[in-house]
Amino acid sequence: MTTQRPDSPPALRVASYNIRKAVGLDRRRDPARIVEVLAEIAPDIAVLQEVDTRVPPRRAVLSPASMEAHAGLRLLDPSVGLGRTGFHGNTIALAPHIELLDLDAIDLPGLEPRGAVMARLRLPDGELFLVGCHLPLVATFRREAVARLVEVVRGAGDARWLIAGDLNEPRPVGALSPFAEGARILPAGLSFHTRMPRFPLDRFILSPHLTGA
Repeated sequence: MTTQRPDSPPALRVASYNIRKAVGLDRRRDPARIVEVLAEIAPDIAVLQEVDTRVPPRRAVLSPASMEAHAGLRLLDPSVGLGRTGFHGNTIALAPHIELLDLDAIDLPGLEPRGAVMARLRLPDGELFLVGCHLPLVATFRREAVARLVEVVRGAGDARWLIAGDLNEPRPVGALSPFAEGARILPAGLSFHTRMPRFPLDRFILSPHLTGA
């Protein structure tokens, strides 16, 4: 996705990528393939999901050094002192020209261990409040998580904001309906399942101050 302010020419390339623990359809864990894909996409910002093994001790599957050397992206660590990359499997990677001003993470409600990472970024044309997340599979909990995210972006005041990630919503709007008025919900194309994509589970939700395609 590329996004920009309506009155500003600079565009920003943002990618959302559920790397599924770096395990491919061949059932091999190969982080180098993930890095290659990101290098090819060349995003300014990458919002990543399932960046750890998802089982204790939840080891990171991406190397910050490899990401920087081969994809030109700085891998952020929102693990809140837990000593691993990612928060409930979520993290953000930034190109060198994107300045990080603040980084935080929150738990999302529901039985599944889900969370969101939040970054305040300085861009050439001003600040952006970015939320990266992987929402619950169960619709009831997904609606609860969306309600929490609505509170989060409302707390950003008049700041431009962007929510990106694997939102696990197969319908065009569905549980994302609280964002349907005012904000824009952009699908990222059919993304699930990898072998035979049928549902646009990856989405971008843009504040009224942003345009994107």
